[in-house]
Amino acid sequence: MKQFWLYGKHTCISALKNEHRLCYELLLSPTFYKQNYKEIKNYIEAKNLKVIETNKFNTILAPHVNHQGIALKVAPLKNFELQEIIEKSINKSTILILDQITDTYNIGSILRTSACFGVDALILTYKHSPCENASIAKAASGTLEITPLLYVTNIVKTIKLLKEQGYWCYGLDCHTNQNLDSISKFYDKRIIIVGSEDKGLRRLVKENCDFLIKIPISPNIDSLNVSNAAAIVLYSIYNK
Repeated sequence: MKQFWLYGKHTCISALKNEHRLCYELLLSPTFYKQNYKEIKNYIEAKNLKVIETNKFNTILAPHVNHQGIALKVAPLKNFELQEIIEKSINKSTILILDQITDTYNIGSILRTSACFGVDALILTYKHSPCENASIAKAASGTLEITPLLYVTNIVKTIKLLKEQGYWCYGLDCHTNQNLDSISKFYDKRIIIVGSEDKGLRRLVKENCDFLIKIPISPNIDSLNVSNAAAIVLYSIYNK
């Protein structure tokens, strides 16, 4: 597994707390060490981590990132299998699928929202999606350790497999006629699919949705940012 560096206080501490996260090395600035070491000491010792005090974060991280005086070298989390999620979610379940969304900030923001509203898994494609990385983790602000990420080869095949297990599929499409607020109740087992901002849902993905819904917005705006759209839909589900 390819190792990479996480950075930022919430991101790194959440990873240290995650018993399933393999960690290899921890960099702390002298200031961070003085102010925060006691808070994370037990997690560091449990993982038997090497700790280095340094201010030279620019030698390992991209320029100008907001590292907050902490960086942690880790391995990617294991890719969950779809069957694992299905078996854990017998009666009620929300699964979110991202159809070729590539912006790491948007993916991280969606992860954070998913953790807030109890999403069971976030599904991306191996192709046309970024792998787990520091940018996603920073935007997710620690919630990468909470919401399982699944990478699949084929979204349509995944939708069909989930439908066989009793899931109903809702796709966001700004060109459809059905508004989100017209749905009085979502099915207990539901898939929500959001597409890329420039293309939206692909044709075959759209054709395999049971419902196509849109968020009513001002005619002066073409569409919402995908992370904002996902947040609105997940809140709507959570609130019904």
